[in-house]
Amino acid sequence: MIMRKIFLSLALIAGIAAQAQHRPTPAPAQSNSIILTNCYAHLGNGKVIENAYIAFEKGVLTLVVDATVSRIDITKFDKVIPLEGQHVYPGFIAPNSSLGLVEIDAIRAQNDLYEVGTFKPSVRSVIAYNADSEIIPTVRSNGVLLGQVTPRGGIISGSSSIMQFDAWNWEDAVVRADDGLHLNWPQVIHRHYDKGRILVSKVKSYDQQKREIELFFGDAKAYAKAPKGDLTELRFEAMKGLFDGSKTLYVHADELKSIHEAVQFKRDMGIVKMVIVGGYDAPLAATILKEENISVLLRRVHDLASLDEDDPHASFALAKKLYDAGILFAFQNEGDMERMGTRNLPFMAGTAVAHGLPYEEAVKALTLNAAQILGVDKKYGSLEVGKSATLFVSYGDALNMTTNLLRLAYIDGRSIELSNMQTEMYLLYKNKYDKERSK
Repeated sequence: MIMRKIFLSLALIAGIAAQAQHRPTPAPAQSNSIILTNCYAHLGNGKVIENAYIAFEKGVLTLVVDATVSRIDITKFDKVIPLEGQHVYPGFIAPNSSLGLVEIDAIRAQNDLYEVGTFKPSVRSVIAYNADSEIIPTVRSNGVLLGQVTPRGGIISGSSSIMQFDAWNWEDAVVRADDGLHLNWPQVIHRHYDKGRILVSKVKSYDQQKREIELFFGDAKAYAKAPKGDLTELRFEAMKGLFDGSKTLYVHADELKSIHEAVQFKRDMGIVKMVIVGGYDAPLAATILKEENISVLLRRVHDLASLDEDDPHASFALAKKLYDAGILFAFQNEGDMERMGTRNLPFMAGTAVAHGLPYEEAVKALTLNAAQILGVDKKYGSLEVGKSATLFVSYGDALNMTTNLLRLAYIDGRSIELSNMQTEMYLLYKNKYDKERSK
């Protein structure tokens, strides 16, 4: 029995040590001034500087200029990095992500994605975030440097938070805690096939579910207006920000009817800020979304069309339709294997470009648009003097999987490592077989 305990303890220590080997060490604070020269800069606001000089110090951008019209004395900077036309982007942002909440789905102790219950506004993803996740380094190696960590399940899933992806713990990682609550709007319409025909009917439980949501939000609104007493209701306390504009209500809905119902609900409840998450039919609701200033976190671009009768490329073209309609939107990756698939977020934007979305608008949807929707655009999302030096350098086009190859990346001016478990395993076996071939 004693030997068995010793063996298990050694195995646990070995597992922790192996994980530590794969996890890049968080970078120290920026200690010297840096300037990037002769780079092709995608500013994130829809603009480009083809021969840019970008400087930053103490984690803040101090210079973003076109070298063809401005003379810069590079000798006053501690470190000069010539880029020779390589591409520079603001750090990409992954909204509505579950990164850091689940490591291994089959192990219950490593799954903090769902909590028990239906209405769970007091659930906070920020305190469950695991900064040691092995998935995070694989995501940031493609340029995704920040994300909105979001719980799942129930009607109200809980509160999301914005995190940067280079930290020892959640306290160091948090950029904005509890930015909003996530409401899963009940499905209104049910479609089924009968003898080759598509039959559409209203979901029988929809009215009841909607009524429960209205009653719960009505109680929360009354609580927010009431004078503060001796007793605190944690669920309603977490919702107070929805009625004064300090928090956003993220409504997960795809169907046109659901989107219209959600917008009317916003009006009825006096909710200040709302964002549609998913939004497959959002282009059809463009008028009402613009009237209410509602943005969209667009469903996964690489998903199939929702209906068999839809154009197979429907999901690929949604971004272009939202852009044409003047709707503020950003990309997100909710769905099967979403955590590891977050590394493909830039390539989803690339697919949208291939289906009509202007290139710099696709970059904007990964950067400044996302930052605006999540409420962190004063610091992140674009390459502008005074903002955080959160950016990366790619040898080629970062939206193309064949040319997205990062050379450097910085979060708040800290030079982060770009290795991960997958790159280390690749190098390990490459060296092994290279040696065997040379024999």
